[in-house]
Amino acid sequence: MPPGIFVILGLVMVLWFKPVRTQLIFAKNCALVCCLAMVWVSSTSAFSYLLLDLTQSLMGWPKPLLIDAIDWSSVKQANRVVKKNSAIVILGGGVRRGAQELPQYQYQDVAHESMERLRMGARLAKRTQLPILVSGGSPDRATKEDLPEAQVMATVLEKELGVLVRWQEDQSNTTQENATLSAPILRKNNIQTVFLVTNGWHMPRAQKAFTKEGFAVIPVPLGFERTNHLTPLDYFPSKAGFGLTRHIWHEVLGIWWYRLRYEDNALKRIYEEQLIRFAF
Repeated sequence: MPPGIFVILGLVMVLWFKPVRTQLIFAKNCALVCCLAMVWVSSTSAFSYLLLDLTQSLMGWPKPLLIDAIDWSSVKQANRVVKKNSAIVILGGGVRRGAQELPQYQYQDVAHESMERLRMGARLAKRTQLPILVSGGSPDRATKEDLPEAQVMATVLEKELGVLVRWQEDQSNTTQENATLSAPILRKNNIQTVFLVTNGWHMPRAQKAFTKEGFAVIPVPLGFERTNHLTPLDYFPSKAGFGLTRHIWHEVLGIWWYRLRYEDNALKRIYEEQLIRFAF
């Protein structure tokens, strides 16, 4: 992911490519400067916003669902949004280990993105009174004591945000598994429509996975940072710019990978044949 890819290219130029001719030395230095420049550029908010625009046609980045703009007291308007056999599905966004202030949570806490999703899910649940399913396993488990992400999410929702969790799916380690492992739980309870809560940059891939499982998906994306009013600080490297660029790059690669792995049958067969050959 950027900017790491440009750091690696720069290191390759320095450590491996050792030209002896003056012209090649100049070319090497120019390439190294370009790599360093891209580290700067790809870590800025201005670049991440540009990348959002450039990938819009491919990804179809969703617009936020303005919960407060819906008149939930109006039966007609509410029924148009909240249908029968509906539920709220909140996808995990990571767990922070080593949370010394939370011994009761096995020294674990939800990560920043997870907390954003939980807040949005809690707001939606309080407005709609729909049941909640949280989904997330333990992809980065370091010790046997580490709790599944879904369990930590449910604890935060119930003890801190005052919202009950109806179901927990705690075995998934990928977005695709979020959908495939949540599907049996939802079908068993006659759920046909899901309000899918996750970050905006993650929504296209997540929505595709749940739609593939046969659910009608109402996207509830959050975490949008797009603005039309740039400031000079937006052209300097920042944590926000670096994070958004990385997420966009990751999701663009991810959507192509999911098409290869799960949708294109011919390519899927080739992938599985190569996997079998590698295994044996």
